[in-house]
Amino acid sequence: MTERGLAESLSSVVGGKTAKALEKAFGMTTVDDLLRHYPRRYAERGTLTELSTLEEGSSVTVLADIEQVTVRQMQQRRGTILEAVVTDGRGQLSLTFFNQKWRERELRPGRRGLFAGQISSFRGKRQLAHPQCLLLPDGVDDDPEAIAAFAGALIPVYPATSTVTSWQIAGAIRVVLDTLGDLPDPIPEGVRQAEGIIGLSQALRQVHRPAS
Repeated sequence: MTERGLAESLSSVVGGKTAKALEKAFGMTTVDDLLRHYPRRYAERGTLTELSTLEEGSSVTVLADIEQVTVRQMQQRRGTILEAVVTDGRGQLSLTFFNQKWRERELRPGRRGLFAGQISSFRGKRQLAHPQCLLLPDGVDDDPEAIAAFAGALIPVYPATSTVTSWQIAGAIRVVLDTLGDLPDPIPEGVRQAEGIIGLSQALRQVHRPAS
């Protein structure tokens, strides 16, 4: 396997399509740019996002449980509305999908997942309209991306956009870390040993793949 350095172009590591999306969303062009895009927080697999803290207009990625799912016909025009209500055990958040009845097969009550989008309000209820979803593997039709995203006890949650989700960023970072070589360290080894400072390679791996 070819080892990569920080100056390597993203397109040569993660592929042209992913690299183009990252550049358009964040201006990233190199491995260094991507690895310096740090998680803004970590979600614990067993700890749900506190939904009551979400503010209208904010772009969020939440970890929550699906509580109920309903499908109804639109009143003013043809088509269906699927509404999934997710919960943290206290508050609720509505996920709304238009003409996507097929999602009823995967958005089953009791499943846990990551849901990303912009918080809005409709008839006094907070909602995510057409959010992007990544469900916790349950052994049925599991997505390899989901298996990788939920592999650790801590799930990095990255600053994201409507076109590039936190888990897509995490996927690109996994590819980079799997091919990353030993990096030259800006701090001399003697200083690091004397002060108990870990090296740059280890620091980058720990921030993106925390053990605890």
